[in-house]
Amino acid sequence: MRIVTVTMARNEGDIVEAFVRHHLPWVDHMIILDHDSTDSTPAILRELVREGLPLTVQANHSLLFQQGPMTTSLARRAFAEFGADFVLPIDADEFLRVPSRSALEAALAAIPAARMGRVSWQNYLCHEADDPQVLNPVARMQHRARQEVSPQHKVVLTPAFAAARECALSPGNHHVLLDARGGRSVETVALEALALAHFALRSQSQMQQKILLGWLSTRLQNPVELPAHAAPNRQSLFRHWHEMFGQLLRNPEIDTATRQRLAWQHYVGGGAAGAATAQIDLVVDPLPVAYDLRYTDRASSDALTSLARWTDALLTVIGQQMR
Repeated sequence: MRIVTVTMARNEGDIVEAFVRHHLPWVDHMIILDHDSTDSTPAILRELVREGLPLTVQANHSLLFQQGPMTTSLARRAFAEFGADFVLPIDADEFLRVPSRSALEAALAAIPAARMGRVSWQNYLCHEADDPQVLNPVARMQHRARQEVSPQHKVVLTPAFAAARECALSPGNHHVLLDARGGRSVETVALEALALAHFALRSQSQMQQKILLGWLSTRLQNPVELPAHAAPNRQSLFRHWHEMFGQLLRNPEIDTATRQRLAWQHYVGGGAAGAATAQIDLVVDPLPVAYDLRYTDRASSDALTSLARWTDALLTVIGQQMR
């Protein structure tokens, strides 16, 4: 069985090396699309490729955030060019939890031929007990939600996806849509033996960078408010970034307690009504870290630097269009 991951990464310099090294014992190949990162992500990926790891990196310099179409293309490449039997579309802040390679293969083999699989999130949150001297956020963040308030999952693609050319991944890889316009999604089967540890909000600088560039890229595609008839997945994505951007404007100095609360609201609670005021209930459950980081440093996610580079690139594009 050949298992391939596909990832669209942008400005994940603080975690992308950990992401690659964590998954290589479980999968046969990793494909990462570097979406115009303005932090240390490209340099780290280059070094990992130089090591000779089973990693393919491609670049996309679009200023727009089009995760659904881009990841769909990566997944189709994984089946067609890399001989994948199963494809895991996961983000660089999501870490597969699985007892063994054989357990992973058994779970994937049990998916009915015409369906897709799904793996549930386990959201990890910042905590006052986190040791700031620990560079790897996966080792530093050891507290996760005891129970997900609004459980979410990511899909696992089977050969049925490769055969159905009209199918497409939704933004965030939460669903496989029957066609790229949205609407109905393909039925999925829960893979109970697997989980995805999700490290969304990891530090003040990483969160500032994530929200600023995530919202501005979304706004670039939607210079006016989304119409009511827009596809539900587009409305949800727009609302998510809008709410996070509003939080940043109200409180740009994002301390540990604020990061914890926002992660609980937007990821554990899925932005559902009442999630912001729900009692935060965490359990200590560290994800094993069996690797060392060689290329990651503490300056990997500077928000101001990334914003300046993104804005400079935007002005270049605008200038070219005005000629």
